Amino acid sequence: MVAIFVADPPYLRRGLKRVDWQGILLLSVALTSMQVILERGQQQNWFDSNMIRWGTAVCVVSFIGLIYWELKADEPVVNVRILRNLPLSLGSIMGVVFGIALFGTTFILPQFTQELLGYSAYEAGLILAPRAFMLLLCMPLVGRLYNPVDARILVLFGTLVTCWSYYDLARLSLEQGFWDLVPTLMIMGIGMPFMFITLSTLSLSTIPKADMTDASSLYTLARRVGGNIGYALVATLVARGQQIHRVELSAFITPYNPNLADFQRQAADLLVQAGLNPAMLQQAKLGLLNTLVNRQATMMAYNDVSWILGFLFLATIPITLLLPVRRRKRHGQDGTA
Repeated sequence: MVAIFVADPPYLRRGLKRVDWQGILLLSVALTSMQVILERGQQQNWFDSNMIRWGTAVCVVSFIGLIYWELKADEPVVNVRILRNLPLSLGSIMGVVFGIALFGTTFILPQFTQELLGYSAYEAGLILAPRAFMLLLCMPLVGRLYNPVDARILVLFGTLVTCWSYYDLARLSLEQGFWDLVPTLMIMGIGMPFMFITLSTLSLSTIPKADMTDASSLYTLARRVGGNIGYALVATLVARGQQIHRVELSAFITPYNPNLADFQRQAADLLVQAGLNPAMLQQAKLGLLNTLVNRQATMMAYNDVSWILGFLFLATIPITLLLPVRRRKRHGQDGTA
C-alpha cells in the first residue's frame, strides 16, 4: 500500500553518487556502544567495570570521528551541518531532556506499581491509560492553538503543567491507590502534547524542504537517545536511592525509639495470631522490619526520581525563551493571506 499510494515529493533528493559507508560504520559503532553502556552500566557498577570504561572510550571516539567525517563528506549519512539551524539545534537539546523525562516516567511508573503496590502487569499497564487518553484529546487542541498563539507560550504551558504532575508524583506514598494516580497522570497527559507537538513543529519550521528528512531524523534521534539515557538514569537513581535511604532509615532503628517498640509489639501479636512458632518470633519480627524499611526506602527513591525529572523540565525553560518568535503573515499583505 505504501508503494502504491505514497509518492516522493519533487524536492526529495534522489540518486546518491556515493554511499557514505564510513559514516554508517561510525554511526553504528557509536550508537551500539552507547546502548550497551546504558543497558549494562548499572549491572556492572558503571565505571568500576573495564567493559564500561572501554565502551565509553569507543563511544566517544566514534561520535567525534562521526562528526568530523560527516562535516567533510559530500553526501553524509548524518547531515550534522543542518544543526547550524538554531530552532533545530535548540529543539534537539530539549528533545533529549524531554525524552529522558518521558521514557523515564514510562519505565518507572509500572515498576513502582508492581513492586510496591502489588499491581499485576495488566494493572500496571492500565495505570498509563489516563495519560495516553488526555494526550489523545489534547493533540487536536494544540494543533488549533499553534497558529494564533506564540509557540513558546504553548511549550512553556506544557512544561509547567508537566512539572505540576511531577510534583504530585514526588509526594506519593505506599498508601496510594489506582484512583489516586489517575488525576496526576491526566495532568501529565495534558502538558505533554503542548511540549512535544509544538516543539517538533517549531524545530522543523525553518528547515528547507530538501533538508526536511535529515532534520526530522536528527530530531527523532535526539529524543530516542534521551529515552535510552532516561531508562539508565532512572534505574541507577532508584538503585542508589534505595541504598541511601535505607541507611538513613536504619539510623532510627534503635532500642531507644518508642515507635520501634510499638511496632515490635504489634508485629508479635499479629504473628502469634497467625499461628507462628514462638521460637521463630524474633526472626520473623526482624524480617517484617527489614521488609518495611526496604519498601519505604524504595518509595523515597521513586519520589527522588520524580523530583529530578521535574527539575529537568524546569531547566528547559531558558532554552524555550531562546527559541525564535514565529513570524505571522498579515491578511491582505502583498495580495496574499
